[in-house]
Amino acid sequence: MENSATRVSGPRHPSASLIERAVVIKLISFALVIRGQLPRWLLTLAVMVGASGVAAAAPFPQVVSADNAKQCNTALHAARRATSAGGLTLPLNVFSWNVHKVQQPDVLDEFAELANTAHLMFVQEAVPSRQLPSLIDEALFPAFAPGYVQSGTPTGVLTLARTPHLVHCRLLALEPWLRSPKATSVTLYPLIDRQEKLLAINLHAINFTLGVSDYQNQLAVLTDLITAHDGPIIFGGDLNSWSPARQQVLKHFTSKMGLVAVPFDPDHRVTVLGRPLDHLYVRGLTWGHTTTHKVTTSDHNPLLATLLSEDS
Repeated sequence: MENSATRVSGPRHPSASLIERAVVIKLISFALVIRGQLPRWLLTLAVMVGASGVAAAAPFPQVVSADNAKQCNTALHAARRATSAGGLTLPLNVFSWNVHKVQQPDVLDEFAELANTAHLMFVQEAVPSRQLPSLIDEALFPAFAPGYVQSGTPTGVLTLARTPHLVHCRLLALEPWLRSPKATSVTLYPLIDRQEKLLAINLHAINFTLGVSDYQNQLAVLTDLITAHDGPIIFGGDLNSWSPARQQVLKHFTSKMGLVAVPFDPDHRVTVLGRPLDHLYVRGLTWGHTTTHKVTTSDHNPLLATLLSEDS
């Protein structure tokens, strides 16, 4: 496991790796290009600066990246015991959305609108090189877990938050037929006025299987991470729960982990064979307003929820 100290160009960016910071700069720049606020030639310069770290100034706190569950558990354990300044606050506006590899240009504007009021975002089939606009008025801190690579372009799951993560774990599961990887992004965040940390798990589940053993194994990898965590948890994403057997596996796993499904009203989640594919679950939290938005820019509709402390 490697601990990497990273740098930032201003006080609003106290933590991220150089790669993640480069993603932020590219996302911001492209969003401004789309809105006609930045000449396109400056986009190239912004990408070069972000990738090289030329604009770096002050050192970040350390961010740990781990690529397997055992390393991840070790990193999470250490970070939970650490004292952190700042963090996310409750209530917490969360959304989860599979953006279908950003194939429709209008998805950028819809994403920007959702991001304006969100504190934590789970994105599946994200393509950072296609520049999802992750910043409207304030910086968002990215944690990207690459999965499938299409024509040399990585896609994966992207978690965005309005505060830096303490830990980022990138976990992979292989589609048994296609042998293409599906990613899980595990992040840990400090909470303001609370000693507990928030564990966020953004997952894109494997899809093309005859049985459920591979699906079950992808979820089982998370068991130790969730069991060891003593603070609030948000788990969700595109869970591909399109069959009765998959639904049963998911129900058994979440029940065993003490995770409770967040309901949506109205519920416009995309379904296959009458079963929703996208979900949000919580532990140690409850919810206020929840909804879903119908869109034409993706083959999935975004889920939105305001999450509250159980003491509220």
